[in-house]
Amino acid sequence: MMIVVFAAVLMLPALQSEGFLSRTVSSNDCMELIDEGGQISCGLAGSNDIEDYDPYSCSLRCSGGANPKLPNGVCSGGEVNCTAFVKEGLRNWKQNMEKIRHEVLKKWCTCYPKD
Repeated sequence: MMIVVFAAVLMLPALQSEGFLSRTVSSNDCMELIDEGGQISCGLAGSNDIEDYDPYSCSLRCSGGANPKLPNGVCSGGEVNCTAFVKEGLRNWKQNMEKIRHEVLKKWCTCYPKD
């Protein structure tokens, strides 16, 4: 019995820090989604690659000068608070960017598969 309690005491902080028992997730998860979706968003805006993002204006900074907006609810108080809700919003945004890119390539690139 003591072994079970001891194991639970050792595991609880690890679970909490990884977001299993809390609503926050790793901020790296959100940054990765911003980077991946941002690459596509900047490309669709005709502005090459993402250079950075501005949490105050909640927009991307693209190397070609465009500043596409991040999805609503991502930035709060000048930072990205990477909750499960925000991560899901970023995941949906990235998927939407991928869908738009796919449709553009289908329409404008003759060598792109037409489904």
